[in-house]
This record gives sequence, structure tokens and C-alpha cells, in this order.
Amino acid sequence: MKLVNACSALVLAAIFAGPALAQGPANPEMVPPGTSLPPAKAKATADEKALGKAQRKQTGAAAAKEDQHAEGDPRPEASAKVTKADRQTARAERKAESRRANKAGEITSKGEIGSVK
Repeated sequence: MKLVNACSALVLAAIFAGPALAQGPANPEMVPPGTSLPPAKAKATADEKALGKAQRKQTGAAAAKEDQHAEGDPRPEASAKVTKADRQTARAERKAESRRANKAGEITSKGEIGSVK
């Protein structure tokens, strides 16, 4: 049991050590020579955040009112709806054909139409 726990601990340590070692340096003293840290950005004030939010909201609202790209360009014409009577007639024809094929032994156990061998 101790061996299993020890092996598990080593495997977990190896799994978590890779990403930890792959991270960049945390402070300027650890920066390799010849490289520099990026300049630190000043934090945005509440007014700057509110201004940015208002601008994003305005552009988002304008984009939402524009033509939707998912509809296609140009939009396809609407097709005429099939009446209920036409659908019932087509369904009755399909059922009649299936019934005839089943009685004639043309439908196999897998539902395929064709002669039974």
C-alpha cells in the first residue's frame, strides 16, 4: 500500500511540476539577461470602464439591428406551405406502398426494400 501511495505521489508531482516550471519568471530579478519585462499597464478608472462599456453597448446594439449573416445573402424566398390534405395524401401513399411491399415479402428484417433471398 505504501508503494502504491509513493508511486501515486510521484506521478502527481510530475504532472503538476511541468506547468509550474513552464511559467515565466514572477519578478524582475529572475528575468534572463538581454530580455526585459513588458511595461506595466495602469489600471483603468471607473469612469474609463463606464465609457468603454457604453461604447461597446452602442456598437453591439447597432450590430444587432443590422442584417443577420446567418440568414444568407440574399435571403431565400419563402416557399409555399404544403396543405394538410396534401400531407395526408402523401402519407397514405407511402403507407400503401409499404403495406404492399411487406405483403409481397419485399421488405427484409432490416427494413430494406428489395427481394428477399
